[in-house]
Amino acid sequence: MTDEITLPSRLVCLGEAMAPVLGKIDAVLSEQSQPTVPVGSIVDVIKEGLAALGGSMPRLSDQVNGLMTDVAANESASDRDVYRAVGRFEGVLDEIISNYRKVCRHSAYGSDEEACELLAGTYRHSMREILNWLKDLVDTLSDPIAALNRKGLPTTGSIEIPLTLTLTSAPELAGLQRWGERHSLYSPSPTPTNQGLGFWGTVGAIAIGWGIGEALFGDDD
Repeated sequence: MTDEITLPSRLVCLGEAMAPVLGKIDAVLSEQSQPTVPVGSIVDVIKEGLAALGGSMPRLSDQVNGLMTDVAANESASDRDVYRAVGRFEGVLDEIISNYRKVCRHSAYGSDEEACELLAGTYRHSMREILNWLKDLVDTLSDPIAALNRKGLPTTGSIEIPLTLTLTSAPELAGLQRWGERHSLYSPSPTPTNQGLGFWGTVGAIAIGWGIGEALFGDDD
């Protein structure tokens, strides 16, 4: 193995296809939203927002795993297969972005405003984790040697570049739970299993990971 790595065309294509997706979520997180939709029931807003996020994230992880099976580990994958897999991933991400923007459009006051911001912060936390994973993926597939050096990994011999999306429970959820307890949305509980929080009330950290191994780099003479 030399200090040059040749990636299969499907992985080069994957990095190129994911670059606009990375740019999209980066732009969304930089948006300055203007709340314009008056809140009716803040309790319904919270429940619907958390349910939507909790429903999207497991499907997003499925699509990440699909990128591994359909693209990274599939030597026969064509460019069309790559873009289809990326499209499925982006479709779920677009749902998350749409629901985030919906949350950000809510106009509330007093304690309701606090709850809206905590809910938006929960979305931003998850979206930043996705953003960081996408950046790692795109950078790695664009320049594997630089990625290896950045991660302090060997550039010769048996090579494995881990690309792991780690989803964690947002710190804002603790604030939302306290807010909910003050407003009788949740019942106090010694364990984080309140029904109002759904999926995000119980998640600690979910790691969806795959690496690029030596077999994917091609042969060196």
